[in-house]
Amino acid sequence: MQGLIRLIPTSILHNLTMKKIQDYKKFKKFFLKQDPDDLELIRRKYLLYTFSKNSQRIPHYKKFLEKNNFDPKSIKSVEDFMNNLPETDKHNYVFNAERVNDLCVDGDYHNISMLVKSSGHSGRQCYWVRSHKADSFGKVGLTIGLDENFNITNKKTLIINGFILGSWVTGITFSDFASSNCPVINIGANKEEILQTINEIGNQFEQIIITGYPPFVKELVDYGIEIKFPWKKHDINFAVGGEDFPESWRDYIQKITYSEKIRSGFGASDIGILGGIETDDTVYIRRLADTNEKIKKALFGDVEDTPMLFQYPLSLFAYQNKNRELIFTSILPEDAEPMINYNLKDIGGVITYRNMQQILLEFGISRKFNLPLSFLYVVGRKDGSVKFHAFLIYPENIQEAIYKDKNISKFVTGKFHIKNVVSSDHEHKLRIDFELRQGAKKNSKIEQEFSNSICNTLQNVNEGYKLVYNRIGKKAMPLIVLHEFGKFPYQSNIKNKYN
Repeated sequence: MQGLIRLIPTSILHNLTMKKIQDYKKFKKFFLKQDPDDLELIRRKYLLYTFSKNSQRIPHYKKFLEKNNFDPKSIKSVEDFMNNLPETDKHNYVFNAERVNDLCVDGDYHNISMLVKSSGHSGRQCYWVRSHKADSFGKVGLTIGLDENFNITNKKTLIINGFILGSWVTGITFSDFASSNCPVINIGANKEEILQTINEIGNQFEQIIITGYPPFVKELVDYGIEIKFPWKKHDINFAVGGEDFPESWRDYIQKITYSEKIRSGFGASDIGILGGIETDDTVYIRRLADTNEKIKKALFGDVEDTPMLFQYPLSLFAYQNKNRELIFTSILPEDAEPMINYNLKDIGGVITYRNMQQILLEFGISRKFNLPLSFLYVVGRKDGSVKFHAFLIYPENIQEAIYKDKNISKFVTGKFHIKNVVSSDHEHKLRIDFELRQGAKKNSKIEQEFSNSICNTLQNVNEGYKLVYNRIGKKAMPLIVLHEFGKFPYQSNIKNKYN
């Protein structure tokens, strides 16, 4: 089969694929039968095909290559692409564009169906565009993920969208994609209205899927306990995203709600919401890694916490660079604003279908994975930022708080560490550790003053945090941990290690 795939021009392969996705059920049946190695070969063909076209057709990218004295014709293989092509990111590429359409194929607005934005920090927003043609593929990809996890095309299903609605990428895009094959009600992060909706019309459906960021799902579940909501009465599952969580969090939510499954997804405003999906296989593997350090190291290298693990779609090409950062390229010819060799600043890696099987076999585990797709894992952020309620909190935001308030700056050395932690009661907290100056002593009063001041500053410099605080109030207050001078546990010989 691979010999035939190599001979068929990519444009013809793509035309055949786009015809097949018009009938979802037939396409899904066809897709699940494909050999994973064949699909990886197709992914690589698409990469070279779309790069060859887009390197000439995107005005701003063409300038980017010229500025870097790089000839796109020198890319003859996927290895050339990964080893030689300059990386792009927000700072060296996106922020330098004069207009949004300069980032689009042919500099054209006509293929744009919607604009979405990232939360930004220090007042800087990024805007990303979508096209109807590319969305048709995204809808099929998301439906396959929902179908494999929750059987939505065979069970009468209602999806309650609890993601934040508006111009952010997740809420509106998820609704658009999911509603192509399943009814969706867009409530947003409103726990009272979600449970009211289930009480009033939940019995008209065989199952309900609630979507949202993990901290909101925890908030919703706790509120349900408070009002004695009859979780057991309904068949309720959860589709979450935007933030990682430990397996104990999944167990907690499932136990309270009697849900069969909680599945997460990976995405970003830069690359779209369909960057990866959890499946029964990824959860099985992650739980193995959680209980076996040797398996965890074989899969993910030296990591402290078990990373989130996903299978990622054919619309993306991803690899790990020399710094262990994930690099993405959108390879659909229909993409209006393709990201090329784009560094999302996430630390992680890619494991092919076959390599994953081989690693597990080394531990005596033989398993055939249902989706014929490669795996992607995410460890954390390279730029020191952390996700809190799905919005990024940057080290610069904390530095702003330190040096804006003399009552903080006079007590600390400037070393700090930020992390999104899940507490013993399964709450997501923004934890910030500080090193105190020599002679300064830690006490609860100083910790509270730090928390108040940093909370106020974050609301001014980070729009995402402000949205979270407006919704959950004091629960968003940072958890401050102070360390005496010389006892800071996050030392680095070169520069501050923020997370």
